[in-house]
Amino acid sequence: MKMTLTAEEIKNGKLEPEKLAIAIEQVKANGYIVFDKVYGDEQVAGLRSAFDPLFDEYIGRRGYNTGTNRAQMHLPFQAPFNDPSIIEHPIAMAVIDGLLGEYNKISYFASDTPMPGSDYQAVHCDINPLFPDMSVALPPFSLVLNIPLVDTTEENGPLEVWPGGTHLHGDRANQDTLGGIVNPHMHIVRAAEFMHSEKVYMSAGSIVIRDIRMWHRGTPNRSDYRRTNIALIYNRDWYGSGYQIQIPRETYDSLPKRSQQLLRSEKVGYPVKMPWEW
Repeated sequence: MKMTLTAEEIKNGKLEPEKLAIAIEQVKANGYIVFDKVYGDEQVAGLRSAFDPLFDEYIGRRGYNTGTNRAQMHLPFQAPFNDPSIIEHPIAMAVIDGLLGEYNKISYFASDTPMPGSDYQAVHCDINPLFPDMSVALPPFSLVLNIPLVDTTEENGPLEVWPGGTHLHGDRANQDTLGGIVNPHMHIVRAAEFMHSEKVYMSAGSIVIRDIRMWHRGTPNRSDYRRTNIALIYNRDWYGSGYQIQIPRETYDSLPKRSQQLLRSEKVGYPVKMPWEW
């Protein structure tokens, strides 16, 4: 589902209570919500101009890693990426807090970029099972937040998602299949062929919040320009992702209190880690 925000909502960073309740319900029921064009063009252009040379250097050093002409790249914790409006946007946080509780935390600070010539990914979810022997649906415990830096269209390889409960099939169905792994309890790639899916079209500067268990895949980028998403992951306090963001002490101390709280489990007091150093 896509929500278009009013100018007042964007300015104040606050949704009407019923609208917030609907957004939270959509993530619970369908697995995701889109807030279209939250960030202004100038901020998005600044993010893109800082990102592109970093990404070019990363590909030159490390190459593609999530499929043909497609790469995941960790972001350095520095401007303009670590702006509080990215880390703790009030509209996004209202939804995330409503799903994970107010003591959630960030554990992932990265990006995903399909370049021209990228192909389909296998349908997958982004997490291995917490309890492989259980087949009951667990409440949300980890959410992905994406911010596209260009308009997402049919031509440039939109994210394709399987809404309506793929995140609620129980942990037996949750298995990353990008490496060709077949879950013994459910063949996700085969099952997805016969299920309803949606392509997520949106403006640059939108916000997508998605249950990390939701089935999805990248589609081919047939345009002549990269389609970059900034990607953050927010978790309940007890869950960690295995990554740690390196944040210089002076940078951490200069952040607002909420950003500090969100980043409390990361490696504070360490130099910025560049993407090719991971």
